[in-house]
Amino acid sequence: MARAPLKDVEAHWHKLIENFQTSSVGFYSSVEEALKARKIPGLNTSRVDWYEGGILSERREYLRVSGEQHSFDICAAPFGTGFFFSSWVTRRKARLVFLYLVGSALLAMFIWFVLQNGLTALVRNSYRTGMGMIIGPLALITGPIILVPLSFLAVLWLIAIAARRGNGEPEAAILAVPLLGWFYQSVFVPETYYRIDTMLMFQSAVHSAMMEVIDGVTTGKGLRSLSDDDRKPVFRKLM
Repeated sequence: MARAPLKDVEAHWHKLIENFQTSSVGFYSSVEEALKARKIPGLNTSRVDWYEGGILSERREYLRVSGEQHSFDICAAPFGTGFFFSSWVTRRKARLVFLYLVGSALLAMFIWFVLQNGLTALVRNSYRTGMGMIIGPLALITGPIILVPLSFLAVLWLIAIAARRGNGEPEAAILAVPLLGWFYQSVFVPETYYRIDTMLMFQSAVHSAMMEVIDGVTTGKGLRSLSDDDRKPVFRKLM
């Protein structure tokens, strides 16, 4: 995997605990269990490797916690005689934009084909009932005007449903396209109080789960809990 996307960082937190050691893998597993207990909707976890320096340097494993709009990359690693914890909050990046656009176009063509066949069958049936002279010309004129945009909107609607159920990559790809992304966001995912609250609650819940596990592994070895100031992340920007 490439170097970490520093330009996309929106918040960061770190803490070095002196004269302390623990297991990185065990810490990540404990954070995952703490997150499961919170039952956060749309949350996914995975492991990612980031280069420590250049492309030939060693790689460091991070725990990635992904939500609808943002991801947490959480690190736990030894540092000298101590141990450090950190988290990086980044906005989810669009991937495979061209492939998702091609797939969306093909799906829109399929939906148009199905709707067009249905309209054709309706016109044929109208001639049997004596309404063909009215419905036929009307369908010929309005069919392309209605069915093409309708097929396009149906695809965007399906992408929005997929995003709300945890598969946000197609949505991120659409949002990355000029004009199309603006239209999609305006219609399907406008910025609202609820969406902003949900985003902030996701960040708070993940951060709290991480703090909970850190408190458990440190106090279990007789160390004091982190202070309120130690727990505060540094925000680069809110949105």
